[in-house]
Amino acid sequence: MGAGGELVARVDLSILHEIVRVVQARAKVPQRVRILKRDYQITYLEDHRQRIEEALRRHDTDRLSMLFGQLASKVKYQLLRRPASRQLRSAPARAAGRRTAPTRQKKRARAR
Repeated sequence: MGAGGELVARVDLSILHEIVRVVQARAKVPQRVRILKRDYQITYLEDHRQRIEEALRRHDTDRLSMLFGQLASKVKYQLLRRPASRQLRSAPARAAGRRTAPTRQKKRARAR
């Protein structure tokens, strides 16, 4: 597996860990998660989301653990694009930052 495959696997695992973290911390099933400064839309296959919510309501930790184990095969995710207004706002700011950057002076040759 190449470096690209390892990164995808790491993102997959990070998304699954973040879903579990949010469910345990907030007792709610997330629709979006943020990993490595990127937002992902989460889609739960079949009725997996409802099963997790039901296990949360019943405080059934065994069932919740089983559902977490199935999460990898029951979840799909999609990278969300940033809003256009945010991209337009950041482009002029980057250009302005380049104009105000100090210019480097040439190095003088040392006398020997």
